[in-house]
Amino acid sequence: MKASLADEERTAAIREGLSAAVFRLEEPLNVMASAIAVLQRRDPGSAEMLRHVLETSREHVESLRQVIPQSPQEMVVRVNLNEILRDVLEVCTARLLKAGITVDWQPSAVLPPLPGRPLQLRMLFKALVENAIEAMNVKGWPRRELQIKSEVIDDCIRVSVLDSGPGIPMEWRHKAFEPFFTAKNGSGKHIGTGLSRAQQVVADHGGIIDLDESPSGGCAAIVEFRVDGDPI
Repeated sequence: MKASLADEERTAAIREGLSAAVFRLEEPLNVMASAIAVLQRRDPGSAEMLRHVLETSREHVESLRQVIPQSPQEMVVRVNLNEILRDVLEVCTARLLKAGITVDWQPSAVLPPLPGRPLQLRMLFKALVENAIEAMNVKGWPRRELQIKSEVIDDCIRVSVLDSGPGIPMEWRHKAFEPFFTAKNGSGKHIGTGLSRAQQVVADHGGIIDLDESPSGGCAAIVEFRVDGDPI
């Protein structure tokens, strides 16, 4: 399991890095396209030369896009989210112990099976747990508590990952889900990174993810899946 997670995380990191490169290269090309439109009225010859450069550049960007590795299509099976969460805690045990974090694991006594892709779900919750570890693993941070809770609410399964770190400012909670978003506050404390990929996994399983403030003032990542939902 650890090897499978590590392999997929390496591939995902390559995929995310190349996607970021394409995303950032497209910005100046779009600016160039606007400049060419303005220049066309004043100097058609120069505009035509720049248009050729723009087309060539876009061809190179498209070639780069084509080599981005695709996510493997994992089979959908009936999964027990408590088992997924237990696996994630097992994988993250060494980091939790090293950071001196106390874990309060509150699994629901009974969870209905969820149609899902086990590896993708493990990556999702591993990302949330690792974000929580980074948030609290700051020199001198006094309170280091992680609570993971699963429960059934109406026709949904809810998983809450709550930490006692510095939390995420309200104005950054939606930005945290944007592709390639990463930020640290002025004191260098970690603030919500890598959540774009997590949101995609949740969306692919027909669920929702939200960030809020935990009772301790840290971050609360809340994930909900409909029991009768079908993954994309």
